[in-house]
Amino acid sequence: MAQTEQKLIAPVWYTLLLVLLILGLSASSYFLTHRAVWSGGIPEHARLVIYLGTLVEEWGLAAYVYLAMRSRGISVRTAINARWSNARAVLRDLGIAMLVAVGFVAIEVLSSVIFRGHTAKASETLAKLTPHSLLELLVWIALSASAGFCEEYVFRGYLQEQCRRMTGSAAAGVIIQALFFGAGHGYQGWAMMVTISFIGLLFGGVAAWRKSLAPTMITHGVMDTIGGIVAFLGHVMHKM
Repeated sequence: MAQTEQKLIAPVWYTLLLVLLILGLSASSYFLTHRAVWSGGIPEHARLVIYLGTLVEEWGLAAYVYLAMRSRGISVRTAINARWSNARAVLRDLGIAMLVAVGFVAIEVLSSVIFRGHTAKASETLAKLTPHSLLELLVWIALSASAGFCEEYVFRGYLQEQCRRMTGSAAAGVIIQALFFGAGHGYQGWAMMVTISFIGLLFGGVAAWRKSLAPTMITHGVMDTIGGIVAFLGHVMHKM
């Protein structure tokens, strides 16, 4: 066992604790969010508190992972492995990110068809969580950028690689992290958790193929940002 752990990024217990943190935060987000929605809506100050609390969670998990990575001499730059030595390399990853975004949308559309009422209900809940004011939108954009970095770093950078080393299988690493990625979004309900797991498979597959987090970090951050902007404009139009 000691010999196996030497090959891992961190001891097994460290990863188990990370998983428990992810599941615990997910469960609490489900109950707190739905309790607020069921109580008749979410006031502006409450949305801002949720956004700021989520920011703390995102960066807290990233810091936890960073400590493990650093102990094995894996810097943030090494984990991301962008390899942007010239403009062509940057454009290449931007192109891959665009293709991943197409896959992202396709999964969400397919999910809305398969799960129908369940995703519609989740959309209603999310609509109350999305930005209703300019201040909320600005904080949302910061949160989206943080999610693009932190969640990719935690799930694809650490958990996927750690599970690959534990199982000796790249495919197992992709699948395991995707399951926990979906499970980490409890506030969106079970149908969206399944959908997000498939998005996690897409992101994990691309990260394994490219051996880089850059394309999925771009897609993740941009798609979350666009979602918030579209929702904000929808709320503004509704008020007119």
